[in-house]
Amino acid sequence: MSRALTRRATLAGMLATACAHTDNELIPKYRSFSSYLPRQMVGGQPFAPERLDGHVVMITFLATWCFPCLADLASLEQLMTLYGPKGFQNVLVGMDLEGEMVLGPFVEQFKITVPLVVADERLRAGNTPFGKIRELPSRFLFDREGTLVAAFSGVATPKEMTDAIGKLMK
Repeated sequence: MSRALTRRATLAGMLATACAHTDNELIPKYRSFSSYLPRQMVGGQPFAPERLDGHVVMITFLATWCFPCLADLASLEQLMTLYGPKGFQNVLVGMDLEGEMVLGPFVEQFKITVPLVVADERLRAGNTPFGKIRELPSRFLFDREGTLVAAFSGVATPKEMTDAIGKLMK
């Protein structure tokens, strides 16, 4: 099974399971997920996830040592340039064990302008609505109502992400 097909099958499984319940309680919501995120960004600025309510939001898990994550940075910047003014926001979650010590220089070196929060031990242990993050980069895309609509695990083409976000921006 191809990686893209695996990603779709995983999301389809999550959504199909949720659809079996009348209230869709199993589909992760941005608000419930954001409660797991640390409230401080790299550099010490506060992170207020509630400020992103009403936006299309993509949560991206990455690490400084992850080559596909580094290759993905240009695509993430393009997405922000294209869709940021229309209400899209990407939030990065740094999974490095060394935390701020390596993520601080990473932000400076790559001139990262989107929120980057440092995953704590709880997140790295898998305490998220998605369970353990097993592959980097991993991305979860939420619509303006805060419902999970897509997930990308591993390398995703810029077209895949642009198409998914573009549909939500209309």
